[in-house]
Amino acid sequence: MELKSENQASCSHMELLLRQNPLFARLNREQLSSLCSRSKILELSEGSVLFNHGDTVHNFYFVYSGLIKLYRQSPFGQEKIFEMEGAGQIFAEALMFLEQTNYPVSAAAMQKSIIVAISTHHFLKILKESVETSLLIMGDLSRRMHELINEIDKLSTLSGRNRVATYFLDQSMNKGQEFKLDIPKNAIASMLSLQPETFSRLLKELCTQQVIEVTDSNIRILDKQLLRIAAGITT
Repeated sequence: MELKSENQASCSHMELLLRQNPLFARLNREQLSSLCSRSKILELSEGSVLFNHGDTVHNFYFVYSGLIKLYRQSPFGQEKIFEMEGAGQIFAEALMFLEQTNYPVSAAAMQKSIIVAISTHHFLKILKESVETSLLIMGDLSRRMHELINEIDKLSTLSGRNRVATYFLDQSMNKGQEFKLDIPKNAIASMLSLQPETFSRLLKELCTQQVIEVTDSNIRILDKQLLRIAAGITT
């Protein structure tokens, strides 16, 4: 694993980075400055493992740039990706409130990434010293939890075709009618709980029906209304 501290990054710069996420936006200047003084900016090369399933929890993380996958491997070597965390996102923060002492998944960089490692112990110390801040952050986390539960419920009721179409619809909303896949297709398949060959078959079906056009990792939406129908959206 290639992992090093970016010592040249100032605490004030780190504060600007963290303010991008709602979890830290609730902290006042003094609290955020204290948190940053005990945090580290880390650089990971592609493929670097940040932590393994079962490792003791010391930090949670903010992604400044790059892409981090959260995954588990079965005893037979099969990998299941649970989430992909991109720039501006945090992960492993909920473990603080669950009193979880070990990471339930592994985390690795899908590409060169810069992240901020934040001490769970110190963050909890800040919350314990301010009931007002704690309540504000708990409200934000509760809303995020409800959003995630809704996403899980939605995925559990969708067919494989629905899931693939929904994924491309979400991508097009952020990137436009033509976009490049940021992660390998087998990683997308894992996120959607599909076998790679099933994902490939569904891609071919959407291409044959002239819903999308696929060239290597480039996607072009040919008919957004048909894509919405394939996603199970009828209104």
